[in-house]
Parts: sequence; structure tokens; C-alpha cells
Amino acid sequence: MKVCSIDGCDRVHYGRGLCSMHNQRLRRTGDASKDGRKSNRLCEIEGCDRQHYGYGLCQFHYRRTKSGVDLNAPKRTWANASCIQEIRWTKSTHGYVVGFMKGKQYLQHRIVWEQHHGRVLHPFENIHHINGIRDDNRIENLELWTKAQPCGQRPEDLVKWVVENYPDLVAKQMKKGKGSGRSNSQTRTRVNGMAKASTSRRGR
Repeated sequence: MKVCSIDGCDRVHYGRGLCSMHNQRLRRTGDASKDGRKSNRLCEIEGCDRQHYGYGLCQFHYRRTKSGVDLNAPKRTWANASCIQEIRWTKSTHGYVVGFMKGKQYLQHRIVWEQHHGRVLHPFENIHHINGIRDDNRIENLELWTKAQPCGQRPEDLVKWVVENYPDLVAKQMKKGKGSGRSNSQTRTRVNGMAKASTSRRGR
């Protein structure tokens, strides 16, 4: 029975002269003898700061090699896509408007928001319908919600996360609150989809 070629490893051969575990290490780090879980390696594509995934590439560029797409081609986004007219739209059983193009499914409300704001949604962001009607995808009915992970965070870490991801919103709120001179302040915060109002009084 053929075994792994790494010294001291007696696992069954899987491929490239290595067992399954050392094959994964080779893909993640480029060195079968190095523990991939401890790697801080980044993608080798110039200008890409994503975490290394395999064979010197991040997951995004690794998938491009599998599909034959040019590694240096700009990422296609719905923010500037003109092929939205090619999508065949229909209403799903859940009430959302969904579309299909080239075997992929898309949610209309996400595309509408991305095109209006000119950027791609982050994985931790979703779009909420203000009036609760899921097929009403007018931009004025769409509201950006976030669901950051982990669910529990230290206040200082949460503030840092907001500043890093939403600098424009932070600057707007700072400018709005500067010089108000009011002793009472009321803020509204969305927590798990529920709006809560909090009032603070100075001098107490």
C-alpha cells in the first residue's frame, strides 16, 4: 500500500505522492510540511490583499483559474453592469423578485441598491424592504442593514468596525451632532430588526 512521502507520515497516499492532509497543506502554503492553519500568507496577485487560499492565490483568484478567467481582469459588479436587462425576472414563492441569467439566480432588490449606490454589498450587509412588501423594489423602499460577526463584541471593537466600514456615515453623524448644544439627546438604534429609542440627560 502506497503511503505519504512526507517523513514520519504513514497515512494512505492521496495524490502527488502525499496524503490528503499534506495535499491540503501544499495547496494552502506551498509547502506540504508547513501547517496551513498558522499561515498569514496573502494572495500573490499584485494589488490583492485577500487571505491566501491555495497555490499562491486567494479564493477569488483561485476560482478564476478554475473557470479560465483572466486573473487580472477587474471584478464585474452590478454597480456598473449593463446586462441587467438580460435577466428574466419572476416572483419567488417567498415574495422576492428573482432573476436568472446563465444559470445563476439574482435578487432584484440587491441589484437595484448596488446600481443606485455604485458599490457592491459586503457579505455582512443585506437589504430590507421598509414597507414589508418584498417585491416593492423602489430605491426609496430599500434600507441597508448590517449583521456583523461575531454577534457579541466589545464596544471599542464595534466602534472601530463601524469607522473602518462606514467612514462617510461616521463623518456625517459627527458633523450632524457637532454644536447642537442640547441637554437631551435621543437616538434610534436598530437591534435585530427592532427600532429602540434611548434618551440621555446630561448633568445627572
